[in-house]
Amino acid sequence: MPEEIKLIQPAPVERDEYGMFQHPDLPDFDEGDGEKCKAWVAQQGLQLAMFHLETDAPEDIAERYFESGDPDCSYWDPSKPDGDGWFCLAIHDTDDGPVCWWARREVTP
Repeated sequence: MPEEIKLIQPAPVERDEYGMFQHPDLPDFDEGDGEKCKAWVAQQGLQLAMFHLETDAPEDIAERYFESGDPDCSYWDPSKPDGDGWFCLAIHDTDDGPVCWWARREVTP
C-alpha cells in the first residue's frame, strides 16, 4: 500500500524579527533544489503565486527596504492573490529582495 501523502494545510503566519516566515510543514529546500521543490509542489497538488517586495510594495516601502541595507521587511504586507483558498508558504529573502510565496490547492474540474 503506498504511503499516504500528508497534504500541507494553512498555518498561522508568525513572522520572525526580520519579517521572514516559513510554513512549519514546508520542507527545507536548498538553493539548486528546484526539481525537488517542483516535485513536492506537484505531489501536493498546489498552485503557487509569488510576490516580490520590489514590485508589490508601495514605492516608499520598497525604497525603505532597499536603501536601508537592513534585512528587516516586517513592515511589508504582501498582497494576496485573487481568488479563494490562498495561504502563505513562505516570506524569504532572495538576491532580488524579499519574496512571498502563496499556495492553494489546484481546483479540480
